[in-house]
Amino acid sequence: MSGGNSRFYRPLRFWPAEAARVRRKSVFNKIRFLLDWLVCHRHALGAARGAKPWAPTCSQRWSPVLDIKELKSFCMVVKLGSFSKASKALVLGQPAVSKHIQRLEAELGRPLLERGARPLKLTAAGSNLYRMAEPFVEGLATLDSRSPLAMSSPITVAVPHGFIGYVLPEAARDLRDTVPSARIRVLSGTKEEVFELVQTGGADFAVAPDPGASRRFDFTPLYPSERVLITPGDHPLLAQRPTSLKDVAKYPLILPRFQTQTRALLESEFRRLRISYDIAVELDSIELLERYVELGLGLGVGLRGAAGMESWVRLGIVSLAPFLPSEMIGVVRSRALPLSQPATALIARIQDLARAMPAATPASRGRRR
Repeated sequence: MSGGNSRFYRPLRFWPAEAARVRRKSVFNKIRFLLDWLVCHRHALGAARGAKPWAPTCSQRWSPVLDIKELKSFCMVVKLGSFSKASKALVLGQPAVSKHIQRLEAELGRPLLERGARPLKLTAAGSNLYRMAEPFVEGLATLDSRSPLAMSSPITVAVPHGFIGYVLPEAARDLRDTVPSARIRVLSGTKEEVFELVQTGGADFAVAPDPGASRRFDFTPLYPSERVLITPGDHPLLAQRPTSLKDVAKYPLILPRFQTQTRALLESEFRRLRISYDIAVELDSIELLERYVELGLGLGVGLRGAAGMESWVRLGIVSLAPFLPSEMIGVVRSRALPLSQPATALIARIQDLARAMPAATPASRGRRR
């Protein structure tokens, strides 16, 4: 190629050597390299069609393609699933956030988001960019930290309030044994709050009941789960199973303060059967609930996380399956957001543990501390 066009292609002769150097460098340089290559490739195609040639100078080389504000806006829009929510989180006007996305798309020469899709959905290019840009943007907040933990973003898992199970803790322990630098954050909420966290990117995934048919989520079943009564280790109901909810209502109850689905179902059945019941204590956490049950203040209710949970729960467990419906527990993840490699590894370990679980038994069991 002659004339001005050869001027454009000259810098590209150095790309193989530069690519080798970039492979040994940080995520920031990898993002920088890829974005710059895409822009050069786009202008090369334009030059081949007769457009005015373009060549980046040393001072210009990265500035047209990597704007931290644009990447922040893009990652926040993907994470929250909404331009309006992203603009509030970034304290920017919505038009500014939209312009940031448009500039990124203009520089890359391809769309990053599917226009008109509800909920928000990434294109293939958008998904690839998010996978690379998200660790970089998240890492900006930890630039001054010397801790090795600052090198990776935490894996955030959401679970419903009152969820009792050993699969998630054991999977987290196994991941930490394999990857000591892995950080895991567990958030709890109502069923609706858990699904909202997954949809908006507040959680990488959830271990929760089936959300039902939905275009927003992918659900991978793990195991069936039943509602259970949590008792002190020497409670009479461990020796003689309840024959109806009347046997349960004879004792004071310790319930979560928030309206979990398990509590709603239990109280609905009490009202339907016209059974009076006594709520002795309302608490915010399952850990406090277990402690108050252990002290003999009443009986708690929860959702059995897995068969064999008695191996680590200190108290007695009585199945409520004859009186309250059971649910399928599984991994809930957003269809619009990609998973990080550590989150994928944690899900794989959860699935391995779930497959190795023995079948659930309805027998009541109890174990003293």
